[in-house]
Amino acid sequence: MPLGDVKEQLRGSRTEAKNAAKLIQVQFERIRNGGTTSVALHALKYELNILRHLCCALQENFHQHADIYCDIAASMLPHVAPHLPQPDYWANHLMSLQYIHHALCREQTIKQCQRFYALISAQPCQMQNKSEYKYYIAIHIKHLYYFGHQMGKQLAASEAKPQLCQALQALGKLLQKMLQLKAEQNEGYSELMGELNQLLGKRSIGYLKILASLPLASMNRLWEPLFKLIACNGGTTDQLNAQFPEYLSAVLALLQLDDNVWQQQLQQPEAQAQTPCSLQLLHSCRELYKNQSAQNYVLQLLYYYLKLLNTQSADLKRSYIDLAKKFVHFFEHKGVPHAQEQWYIDFLFVLVRVQKHLHQIDNKVPSFDRFWQCFGGQDSAEAYAAHFELLQCLISMVMKISSSSSSPLAASCSSNDASCLSVRKHCVFTLGCCATIAYSSWQPTAQATLPKAPQLCLASIIHYAIDVAKVTKCLTPNSNELVTFAWNLINMAEKVTTATQMCLLEQLLKPLQELRPLLSPPYARQLVRRIFKASAHCSNPELSARLHGAYVASLSCPARQFQQLCVFYRTPKNDTEQCLLELCEKSPLCNPLSATEKRQLYELDMLAVLANKKTPQLLQSLLRHCQTDYQMVLLGRQMRTDKRPAGQQFEELRVRLQRLGRKQQLTRLQQLILGHASVTKLLEALEAQKTKIPIKEMTEKMLEELLVKYKLLDLTISSEMPLVELATTAIGAFESFYKQADAEPLSSDEALIDWEALIDDGIVAAMALSTMGYAPQADNAWLLLLRICRLLGDRFNYLRALSHFLPRYTQHALLDLPSEVSHAEQLLDELWPQLHAAHLLKRHHTTLLLCLCHLALYYARWDCICHAQLLLLHAERLRLEFEERAGKCDIVQLTIQTVRFRMCYQQRHCRSLARLPTALQQLDTLAESVRSFTSISSMDNGALILLLGDMVRDTTECTANRLSERPNFSNSLLQVLLQSGLVLRAVEVLISWLWTNLRMECLDKAHSKLRLIEHFLCMQPLLESRAALELTSNKGSLATAAPMDAQSKHMTELVGKMFAMQLEQGGASVEPIRKQKQLTMSSPRRELPLLSARPKLQRYVSLDMQESHPVLRSSVQLQCIYFMVGCLHARLYFLNREHEQLDDFYALANAWLRQNAARGNALGHMLLVLHIYQANYLRARSRQQQAIELTETALKLAGSEQLQQRVDVNYRYNLLLQLRTAQLELQPLPPGKPQNPRRALTFNLSPEEKQPRPISKVATTSKKPAKFAIYTEEVRPISSSSSSSSNGSSSENGSSPERQSAKSKSNKRLDLNACQLIEIIDLSDDETDAAVQLQPAKSMSTLSTRSTRTRAQRQPETLVAPLRRTATAPNPLAVEATPKTTGTRVRTRRQNAAEQPATTTTTTATPKLDSVSSRRRQRN
Repeated sequence: MPLGDVKEQLRGSRTEAKNAAKLIQVQFERIRNGGTTSVALHALKYELNILRHLCCALQENFHQHADIYCDIAASMLPHVAPHLPQPDYWANHLMSLQYIHHALCREQTIKQCQRFYALISAQPCQMQNKSEYKYYIAIHIKHLYYFGHQMGKQLAASEAKPQLCQALQALGKLLQKMLQLKAEQNEGYSELMGELNQLLGKRSIGYLKILASLPLASMNRLWEPLFKLIACNGGTTDQLNAQFPEYLSAVLALLQLDDNVWQQQLQQPEAQAQTPCSLQLLHSCRELYKNQSAQNYVLQLLYYYLKLLNTQSADLKRSYIDLAKKFVHFFEHKGVPHAQEQWYIDFLFVLVRVQKHLHQIDNKVPSFDRFWQCFGGQDSAEAYAAHFELLQCLISMVMKISSSSSSPLAASCSSNDASCLSVRKHCVFTLGCCATIAYSSWQPTAQATLPKAPQLCLASIIHYAIDVAKVTKCLTPNSNELVTFAWNLINMAEKVTTATQMCLLEQLLKPLQELRPLLSPPYARQLVRRIFKASAHCSNPELSARLHGAYVASLSCPARQFQQLCVFYRTPKNDTEQCLLELCEKSPLCNPLSATEKRQLYELDMLAVLANKKTPQLLQSLLRHCQTDYQMVLLGRQMRTDKRPAGQQFEELRVRLQRLGRKQQLTRLQQLILGHASVTKLLEALEAQKTKIPIKEMTEKMLEELLVKYKLLDLTISSEMPLVELATTAIGAFESFYKQADAEPLSSDEALIDWEALIDDGIVAAMALSTMGYAPQADNAWLLLLRICRLLGDRFNYLRALSHFLPRYTQHALLDLPSEVSHAEQLLDELWPQLHAAHLLKRHHTTLLLCLCHLALYYARWDCICHAQLLLLHAERLRLEFEERAGKCDIVQLTIQTVRFRMCYQQRHCRSLARLPTALQQLDTLAESVRSFTSISSMDNGALILLLGDMVRDTTECTANRLSERPNFSNSLLQVLLQSGLVLRAVEVLISWLWTNLRMECLDKAHSKLRLIEHFLCMQPLLESRAALELTSNKGSLATAAPMDAQSKHMTELVGKMFAMQLEQGGASVEPIRKQKQLTMSSPRRELPLLSARPKLQRYVSLDMQESHPVLRSSVQLQCIYFMVGCLHARLYFLNREHEQLDDFYALANAWLRQNAARGNALGHMLLVLHIYQANYLRARSRQQQAIELTETALKLAGSEQLQQRVDVNYRYNLLLQLRTAQLELQPLPPGKPQNPRRALTFNLSPEEKQPRPISKVATTSKKPAKFAIYTEEVRPISSSSSSSSNGSSSENGSSPERQSAKSKSNKRLDLNACQLIEIIDLSDDETDAAVQLQPAKSMSTLSTRSTRTRAQRQPETLVAPLRRTATAPNPLAVEATPKTTGTRVRTRRQNAAEQPATTTTTTATPKLDSVSSRRRQRN
């Protein structure tokens, strides 16, 4: 059959292919058995033709007949041999075998591939020339490579490994054959290493790992003949120079192979004992290049270097130092002439790759771990120094290579960028990575021993690497080399434990800052964090602070940033005067921040500074870098005490916002800024007006001189208005910011709102308004704070805000007070068990305890007395749990006592408070507590001023209604108020003082207070009023004094004696003796200014006129205060018997009150005082019916819910007395003898006079004036239930001491504190009747006589009986049986006047136009 038909059949069906195979076998046998001499040649030719047909069939992808093809090849291959005359036939034969094997190396023909390769391997290696080995090597390498890849597949791994071993053995046989031919023919194989590098140097690391997994026996069958062949292989100089890169490439491959073998076969003893293949190859290369001195020297250096890496000798460090120095010497001296030769460049790149392999940049598992273990240690500093010097030398040599030079041995781009041609750059960066790896893997204790020169060397290496990385485009943040470099730098910083190690980092800070943009954010932040940690060992505090700042700036989480800022400012080492932003700008690792990041960092920095370290220097640094007005104003809050010019910036900001607010509506943020700026200005103004006034000069007589002396004349209500405006502006701005939250939301990018600052400044403004006394504005301020604190959950400030309302209101128009009280009780139940927690401050304790006290007063006004007392008891017990408060009189103790005092004198249900001391006794206790006051927390002083203001008002009301002039803290409080420049509060104190002076009829003192009040209220300057007074006094001194009659002289003497007795008894409270004087006596009258010069009372109620001050016209509260002054001024006119303006004034006053119901609410208790004064005046003008109508209206007002819970209960009794007295005055006189007015003066006997003694009668003549006699009446023994009721003068249980008769024979000092009240009962109806003569009464033990009274005299007594009280002498036995305490006075109510006989002595007196009784009724 022709060969063409065979070709077609081989490509046909399987049957045809089989038939063709049989035919080929038959024909081949026929040719082989031909018997001629050319049989072998013909068989070779026939076999070659058939192999070519098979190659073409496989090329055309007819692999389905591969088994048949293998059968055909198996039938011919053993029977062919080379034909020496025609060697090309055999070369083509080997080429065909190589192609068929290559075509069969695929998945579907793997079995046929194994069969065909076995067939080839079974044949002996027959080579006619030295080039034919290449076909055999190509077949074996292809088989190794293909089945090496099959090793990675789990299903084919078991079949692949025997094939690999078979191929290695076959390759070893080939090399043995070549070695035999070399010995026979003496021909070298110059291209052998290039062919073998197809298996070694040009394969991946993964393939070398597969080869390393094969048995060592199979591997050694390859390496032994190979290294022998290389050693004896020869060639010309050009051939050797050309093959030098191949040998170096093979060395690198075998170095990797040795590493893999050592890792995979670590447990095999033969693997550890075997010499590494790379060393064997270098040993053979040394023999090969023995005639090439330069190459032979570098090969020797490389051989010993690799040998040193694979040994564990004791002198490894010394050997390495010597070898490194030889390398350096070669490159710097011997190698200089060869610097431009290719082999030199190749060797340099190979050495770089050896270093890369040594430091395991690409491998995760260290292959030279044994070397590094021996290389390290405490005495390794010199060895590492030599190593760094070698790396620096390699960098220098690489940098000297021209950019046009290249080498196939250079490391490829780590990013696998085919367009990357930066070979030198990659080498430099690789060496930098090697240096960082070597240093970071070194023990930290040994790192500290590295001298400064090697440190500089290492720093320069890293600097070079970073410089290269900046300009190498293929080094991206995700590049393996760059990640490795960054990781090792982080590891270097992490191991810093000494200042020496930190010195190295300090030299790297600038290069690392340049590297940061190249790193991915996580690595960049981690690097900065490790450097910050290492800065703890920095000897330069300033640098340490800057590194800390750079780390904080690198954080992306605000919570962690703030935490680190707090750590930074709390670290004593960071004693810097620069804020974090300023430190970051100067830091060597400063991070470029966006505008948003910069603002956020600044705000967090400011919060941390304010919370931890508010030094003036830091605040100034923050101010220099503030970016928004809000940031500046927050800083201004903290710099309010700083006297530097920075305060001008805040004032300019406030003025600018105020002007802008007049033109357009401000935004929420601008409103907030304006509020803070206004509070800053408010505090500055309050501080600026403070002065010092000695307490010794705060006397009642020197108040006017004091204002002149200390230049306080400019202190008026007008000067206080700017402060009020600032405070109200701040509260209004805060309120706008709060209410517009939904309409104009603010994001955290716009501003980081400091709610704590808002609450603090709101409290400052509210406290300023409260302290200045502007109640409506203060209510609005505290109401705003109440809502904000409840919304934000600020529990303590919520309780503080609520405490403003509790003692003042039971209901509020703008506030659901019961609901807020319910919420506050829940908070109190949660908080009081936690009061001893460490995070709570003393001001928190004070806030909660004061809230309990005010809550008690709130419940007391709702008549829940028991609940109020329990709350006070609970507050008292909680207070005693704190050691700093025990035994001291703090604000809490003072508030508890004040609440109890108010409950006592304002409470209508006296039985609920029976166990409490009387109001005047509690007033004494309060006075002692104020003197011994101790400030515990920061809010105590402010609370004390408010408390004293309320106490002055309440104690004045209490003492005025009880005819007492006890100390009411006016001096101390007025000193504080004048020193602080609080005008309105000072006016309130002066009004209270004026009220007391009028009640005690001290007209001179009252005039002085009135002048001061008029000055403060801008009514009349003090200097003008004093000048008018001096003018009046000068005119009065020129007039002749009116002569005094005998009765006036007698009364003057009696007044002197009574004052003497008052002083003798230690200042005990006595009713003014003026109230006992007859109107007909020539008593001195207070000279007021001329009628034309006197101020008109109408101005107090005509504020809408242009004559009144603008400040007064704009404030309802000031109008009410102005009105109060007018009421007291009218009372002063009445006491001085100046009635000209009173009718008009009271008419205008009532009209003024009817115009606005809120005015009556603002006046409070003064409204009742006005009614009492007006009733007195109406009675004095004989308008009893008008007085009765007015008093009945006042009684309804006093009993209303509006006032009955806030005013003294005695008002009701005083009004009842006014009513009854007016009713009595209206009743007609009964027919009969006209009765003269008489005064029943009942003085109690002293309890010291246990035996009754007769009282000497007073001789009377018609020539001498009438004398007052003291008589006694019998009373029952005093009991606890015999409490007195109110009279015209007093309704208090503890009353003023009284006097015994001046004619008493006892010389003992009398205890007048134990005496009962002087009861003055007016029994007369007719002011024109003559006075009834009185005679002294005798004692009950001697003689008891009844006073002779007419029927007309008994009738009015009967009418007055329900209201009458008489002072009685206590039973001596009862006094002895009851222990007496100091300051306690008892008074009994006369239950039956008929059971107590009295003897009176009457004296005749000349009837006058006005009597004492009428004066008494008018004043009281």
